[in-house]
Amino acid sequence: MAARSFVQLLGAADPGVVVLGVSFAPNGTSAVDQASIRGRGVASVARTNVGLFTVTLADVYPTLLSCTATLQLATSDDKVVANIGTVDLNARTIVVRVFDISSPGLADVAADANNRINLTLILKNSQV
Repeated sequence: MAARSFVQLLGAADPGVVVLGVSFAPNGTSAVDQASIRGRGVASVARTNVGLFTVTLADVYPTLLSCTATLQLATSDDKVVANIGTVDLNARTIVVRVFDISSPGLADVAADANNRINLTLILKNSQV
């Protein structure tokens, strides 16, 4: 359970629901600049292979209710899509995969001031 204070999410059917909004700037084939991470609740983001990123949460949560990954791209002809891979809440990690839909396989996203990977995580902060 996260050891920080959260504002109660109004309208949540479950008690202790936490919403984390996070984004980071991919950097082509290079490591993610940790200064590019926006939003609270993430300890780090690592590029672990072509088109693969491991997001490490700052806290442990008992349950992931939902997680969505989207891409913000500088040009409209970029043909890539992001989705969620392995989630290990005990290790606090979420893998994000980026695919090039014009050819099979994972793809890196070029470094650009307008290229970002965005995550919305909905987690439970209690076992209740």
